[in-house]
Amino acid sequence: MEDRKEIINSGAHLTVFLQTIRGNISPGRNTVLVVDDEKAIRMTVARDVRKFDPDVVIFEASNGLEALDRLAEIRKKFLRDPLLIILDLNMPVMDGWEVINRLKADYEEKGREAGIPIVVLSSTSGEKGGFFGGKKSVHDGKSGYSPLVSIAKETCVDGAKYDAAGEKGLMAWLQFFLKEG
Repeated sequence: MEDRKEIINSGAHLTVFLQTIRGNISPGRNTVLVVDDEKAIRMTVARDVRKFDPDVVIFEASNGLEALDRLAEIRKKFLRDPLLIILDLNMPVMDGWEVINRLKADYEEKGREAGIPIVVLSSTSGEKGGFFGGKKSVHDGKSGYSPLVSIAKETCVDGAKYDAAGEKGLMAWLQFFLKEG
């Protein structure tokens, strides 16, 4: 719990994360990309995002390669990036770390300091390890691109803990990220 607070309260990174989301909000054109190899997780997350904003268009992917394809589809259809990506780390074909690395490279190549905000929804840190325990940085000190906030899967989908109406789980996170001020 303490590690999560340290990540969330990382000041400048969280500010960039929130500013990026707020700057991308556009009525009728908001999208969210949900990436997880477990369909039940994708469905739960999509349902809760729609509770927060019924007009948001949800795109889903079951692995990192599909996620990059969906991202290209979103950019082509909406001429903009999604508000955020909700991303699992442990997936077949291409893991979440590789997705993060490719997005980071894309934004660094464009000379931008921040990219699409990413919420990591994973019960472990993936094969690369070290993120939850060692606070691994996704930018390795190169550009300041670090819109990564972690949420453990069990926090969002464990029935004993998950209660969007009670300010727990993903709904509370979305409300926090999108609130004004």
